[in-house]
Amino acid sequence: MRDPDHTPPAATVRHARRAPLLPGGAGAARHLRRAGIARVLVAGCLVRVTLRGEITARQADSLAAHLHRLVQDGCRHLIVDLSEVTYLARDGAGVFFGTLRALKDVEGSLVMRGVRPRSAATLHCLGMGRLVEAQDASVT
Repeated sequence: MRDPDHTPPAATVRHARRAPLLPGGAGAARHLRRAGIARVLVAGCLVRVTLRGEITARQADSLAAHLHRLVQDGCRHLIVDLSEVTYLARDGAGVFFGTLRALKDVEGSLVMRGVRPRSAATLHCLGMGRLVEAQDASVT
């Protein structure tokens, strides 16, 4: 039986505060912006994520965590809108490999839309050119 006056060790409390923020929780919008995410639209198992700004190694871990969480929460078809991305680094683009693998495990799909020429070149160099919709690859 637990003592009602018992307080958890400080390490447990610190760990709880560092847990990933849940969508809709306090500070969630700021956490999404740090990952480069501008908007997330959910319609059943279809999710459209709009990214903004520079997607570099600095945002990669946080972005990967958010995209994997979407797949774990039931997303089967992911559309990533890159029309507001000004720079896509190789490390940032590498996030999509793990996301694609997670989606393939649940028989899902990943599509990139609004890809600017520089971002498209990065994706093609990494072998992800087939994910880019042809009509959007020429957007300037």
